[in-house]
Amino acid sequence: MVEEFENSFTNELFDNVLTYLSSKCFDSAQILKLSKPKSSKNLTYTMDHDQNFEDEFDGIKLNWSLHVVEKKSSNLGYIGLSENRYFQLTFHRKFKDKVHKSYIPHVMEIAEMMKFKSRERKLYTNRSTNENGRLWSSVPFTHPSTFDTVAMDPDLKNEIKSDLMKFVTKQEFYSRVGRAWKRGYLLYGPPGTGKTTLIAAIANFLKFDIYDLELTAVRSNSQLRKLLISTSDKSVIIVEDIDCSLDLSQRKNNNKNNEINIEMKENYEHHQDGADEDYKRALESFSSKVSLSGVLNFVDGLWSSCGGERLMIFTTNHKEKLDQALLRPGRMDKHIHLSYCEISAFKILMKNYLGIEEHELVREVEELLPNVEMTPAEIGEVFMGCEEDSKKGMRNVVEEMRSRVASTKRGSVVNCGELEKRE
Repeated sequence: MVEEFENSFTNELFDNVLTYLSSKCFDSAQILKLSKPKSSKNLTYTMDHDQNFEDEFDGIKLNWSLHVVEKKSSNLGYIGLSENRYFQLTFHRKFKDKVHKSYIPHVMEIAEMMKFKSRERKLYTNRSTNENGRLWSSVPFTHPSTFDTVAMDPDLKNEIKSDLMKFVTKQEFYSRVGRAWKRGYLLYGPPGTGKTTLIAAIANFLKFDIYDLELTAVRSNSQLRKLLISTSDKSVIIVEDIDCSLDLSQRKNNNKNNEINIEMKENYEHHQDGADEDYKRALESFSSKVSLSGVLNFVDGLWSSCGGERLMIFTTNHKEKLDQALLRPGRMDKHIHLSYCEISAFKILMKNYLGIEEHELVREVEELLPNVEMTPAEIGEVFMGCEEDSKKGMRNVVEEMRSRVASTKRGSVVNCGELEKRE
């Protein structure tokens, strides 16, 4: 017998049995209850009480039934009736040991997997102040990016997918070699090359929640640790533009920044009423006392092992500005360079925006692309206004490429001419 409540507390096993049977009772139960849990994106079917459901596991036949018993309850002198639901599981006694050691764990595992897949995923961001004990606020995560739509080299795309699949299926391996079950990615390259889009595609591929960590809103290393341990398993923790968030190019404190910090604080306190919002935000960024060592411990310290199956992704436009200690394996395990658009990525953009896979101008695009530095974001912007006219979209993007090539050539001629005059 599996009761809904155990000593006034919710019984997790009852909830898991309810979830497990919801996927199996649709065809056999005569009366079904239809619901949509708040945390789920799917409809859920559950069988009504006083009904039976037959299950089979490894050759064993098992019978589940749901029952309801009314009990008297008193609260502040008021006596009323409350319902106590319970599942009853029956099977042949010779299978008792196998049911206990194999079948019940199987029910728990399947139920947890079902709840994970059907849940509404969240995008979290850290608060600048700890409001009501909550370090993170969230909104539903609905970004549509997938590996099919992200514009990047197909070989690199397959390499990333393969690496992610190895990561999520290697829990025992990580435990055996004595490493925390986490992995670090560094995405680097010029602005507009698809770093944020790739992060969304990764989260959708893994079906993970996202924690978007804004380092400038973190006041200290201890607060950074609290943020880390309050994240959930099966999540992607991202820090975008890490080189802009903190000075991580050197280990020593930047004395100049400290002086600016003190001066800005004094000015703010003296002119507090007249300080504008930009000034306040600038002051906040200088007020953060998160250090490089705090970030290193966040990524690879003892606290980083409090939880499992976490992917940490840092992005930067300038990899060379980051301290080498942050870049080593164990912290940033995989470095992914996203650069200007190549022909394979262009064809994906062409399919996404214009709905075509072939065009007579593709050959010219292939010749022009190596001579221009256009990001996927820039090409996508050219395509944006031409979704109903693919010919116009292709003409516009080719004209833009020709214009850039011509501009580059003119700049080279001018530079050469200036050099001749100097000589």
